[in-house]
Amino acid sequence: MANLGASQGTTPGANWKATRLLVFGLDDQFRFMARQTFRKLSVRDVETFSNPADTPILAARGTDLILIDLGAEAENGLAVIERLRRPAGNPFENVLILVVALSSQKEVVERAKAFGIEGTIPKPISGHELVLRVAETLANPRRLPIPSVVPAKPKMNFIKLPDPPAGPAVEAGAAASANPERPDRGGPWSALAGARDTAPPPAPAPAPPPAPAPAPAPTPPPAPAPAPPPTPAPAPPPPRPAAAAKPTPRPFDMPADSAGHPPAERGQGLESRPRPLPGGGKLDLGDLAPLKPREASTGIEVAGLRPDLEAEAKRRLAEKRRQQWKEAMTQSGRAARQGNDVAGLDLSAVVADHMAWLQSNGAEGKRAAFTGMDLAGADLADAILANATFREVNLSDACLAGARLDGSDFRYAILEAADLGGANLGVAALRHAKLRLCNLENAVLRGADLSGAILTGARLAGADVKGAILIGADLRQADLSKVEGLTSGQIEKSLCDMSTRLPPGVVRPGKTE
Repeated sequence: MANLGASQGTTPGANWKATRLLVFGLDDQFRFMARQTFRKLSVRDVETFSNPADTPILAARGTDLILIDLGAEAENGLAVIERLRRPAGNPFENVLILVVALSSQKEVVERAKAFGIEGTIPKPISGHELVLRVAETLANPRRLPIPSVVPAKPKMNFIKLPDPPAGPAVEAGAAASANPERPDRGGPWSALAGARDTAPPPAPAPAPPPAPAPAPAPTPPPAPAPAPPPTPAPAPPPPRPAAAAKPTPRPFDMPADSAGHPPAERGQGLESRPRPLPGGGKLDLGDLAPLKPREASTGIEVAGLRPDLEAEAKRRLAEKRRQQWKEAMTQSGRAARQGNDVAGLDLSAVVADHMAWLQSNGAEGKRAAFTGMDLAGADLADAILANATFREVNLSDACLAGARLDGSDFRYAILEAADLGGANLGVAALRHAKLRLCNLENAVLRGADLSGAILTGARLAGADVKGAILIGADLRQADLSKVEGLTSGQIEKSLCDMSTRLPPGVVRPGKTE
């Protein structure tokens, strides 16, 4: 911090409180380091993103400089630069751009210079050096010259299967494919099959040798004795009953299975198919064996015959968890309320549009934005709302258990008595959010900004708070004894009292309230 402050004071033009920054990259560690570094300098605003389609939306909010990491998936970083510089005359053409790249990415950097950038920063880089380079660029912006020779964009390598070896078998296969009575299957195997079908007929067997001349007739033997009279044939057995007669086989009949049951007849279901029995009659629904549950080792399911046991178990668990949380809030004397905007808003449709927006990188759907809405008591359990906007939203008594909310904006939101158990809130902005009596058990809060947030009486058992910012957070009456990744430095400037429970090895701040 001392070095950062020194660089801020000695570098001209480093007015951090009036500076807006954007950070792009697919490297989570770099985005986290850059965001934490500049937030310690109290910049006006710093926002990170990893989707090139968000570039126009975020740049339109106003920015002074954009940091672009080309270390991972360089084409995505170049796409961000192209959106800012093409076409000429767009409103973001003069935004300052610094690219961060590895020393081995010389050609990628040259392509970035062709679009127009203000500087390059070698990677890996420390937070101190990053602050110095950004401050110098803000104080003296100067675009790098465009290189005379720009490397071409690398072509995609497509794997081509080798052609089958040419020879008599292939030629014979080509002749077989011309047979109108046999469909052409194509490929090297068809060549072998064609060679088999079009092979010349076998040569005729050689003629037998001529028979030798007949030998002279021998002397006739004496006449045999007369044969005894023939024994009369036994009487035929009586005919079998018609019920036990074997049915006439049909062309598509198959042999019976090991249990003696014939296969299913075509065009009939298991319930309506007649099956011959040793004693006659037909099977009905009561004679069918019950369906066995799906084995864990196989993923085979018969449509319409086996219910989705996993989805049903998940639904029951979520319902049980929701009911337990309601009972806990009722016992604490809190009465849940329903927000004014819940009934008139189709949350499932909003979540579906946001999902399409995420999957298409912004090309389809719509980003979920609930700014200023009253969604108290809303049910958003297990919803996928990463990078959504919940700024100044009232979500008290709402259920967001198991939801994906990483990177979302919850600044100044009201989440009192909300159920966020198991939710993913990684790198989410929760600055000045009201989380009193909130359930955050087993939630992911890695890198989340909880500066000034109110966590009085919140449940945090099993929560992952590694790298979370807790400056000015109200942790009075909060149980942090079972959280993961908490250090003494994180709560150094937070508000704690004697009822605040901390993990072993974590020391309470010297000044308590």
